[in-house]
Amino acid sequence: MAANHGRGVDVVLEMTGGPVFDASLVALAPFGRLVTYGMASRTPPSPIETGTLMTGSRGVVGFWLAHCLARPQMVTDPMSELLELTGSGVLHPVLGGRYPLSGARAAHEELRARRTTGKLVLDPAA
Repeated sequence: MAANHGRGVDVVLEMTGGPVFDASLVALAPFGRLVTYGMASRTPPSPIETGTLMTGSRGVVGFWLAHCLARPQMVTDPMSELLELTGSGVLHPVLGGRYPLSGARAAHEELRARRTTGKLVLDPAA
């Protein structure tokens, strides 16, 4: 909310779980929607009271990519757009680190310990 000048937000894409999920729900504006698609913290959020959703006119929806794979049109068009934007330089992936393939375990440990930002690359040539 601080990044939104103290106002609630319309949409939160949330994949951490636990306290981050809880804070994201609080940050929603009326008619806002929280889309949860992971639980990287491995900590479940607090139970949601339906009255809290109603009084704020807020919604929570779960998303699992595997369900989209059964409907290829839901993946191919957005993926084509994403790759085009990346290829043209409009989007820039954040590189969080490069590891030799033999360092896959170390990369995984860094991810699990939440000491990384961005995408990690496993380089089979290194």
